[in-house]
Amino acid sequence: MIKFFRHIRKTLLSDPPERDSSVRQPDGVIPAGAGGKTSKYLTYAIGEILLVVIGILIALQINNWNENRKANAMANQYLAGIKDDLTKDLVIIDSILTMNAKSISLISSIDSVFHGKKGFLADQFPFFFFNPDTTEVMRLFFRETSFRSIKGSYKSLIADGKSGLIKNKDLFQAIQQVYDENQERLASTYESIKTLELEIRMKYSFEKLNWTYSDLKNAKGEKIFSDLVNLTEEKFFYNANLTRVRDNSENVIRMIDKELGHD
Repeated sequence: MIKFFRHIRKTLLSDPPERDSSVRQPDGVIPAGAGGKTSKYLTYAIGEILLVVIGILIALQINNWNENRKANAMANQYLAGIKDDLTKDLVIIDSILTMNAKSISLISSIDSVFHGKKGFLADQFPFFFFNPDTTEVMRLFFRETSFRSIKGSYKSLIADGKSGLIKNKDLFQAIQQVYDENQERLASTYESIKTLELEIRMKYSFEKLNWTYSDLKNAKGEKIFSDLVNLTEEKFFYNANLTRVRDNSENVIRMIDKELGHD
């Protein structure tokens, strides 16, 4: 097309309309052949305009393609970072679940309070219960380490205003559920543990340092045992919420793998 219009332009410029100067043309009369030349000029002009428009459209299309490519690359970078953070979180979660389960197992070996109450749904969490280590009675008087999520990539995604880059809405909602819903609930549960642990630490400083498993068994029915049960119940709920965080985190990792084409 470009060669075609260039050919017309060359022809028009090298072949101007001829006019016999010896013949006087009546006023208002267009010389013969001038109309054809004019139409060629118009065709050429329209062609040039079309070429410019087409060029602009192509340039815009290329620019859009480049911008989309950059946006997709950035989205994938955020998703890869979130996956890496969640993978590290899972290691921490499993460690805390095991530590809390030691306290739960100690109490459960003496009094099956968790299976006796509907709200606990203990049958859904069999891995909270195992043969207790009877040398770790001191653990009952303390709260375990709280879960602190590694959320640098998610924070950057939100702070940079780039959440719109995640086109898979189901995936983004799943990510939000982990960071903004599950973890908020987890933090609230931990505050209850802190309050109870502080009371027990102040009231039972001697028992905390000196009690054996036999002392714990013999105290069943006493207030100290009830207080330790209350603290351990909060640990149970913390573990239950932490398990939800773990399961949802694993689901997000699978969804990211699928989105990135790694499955």
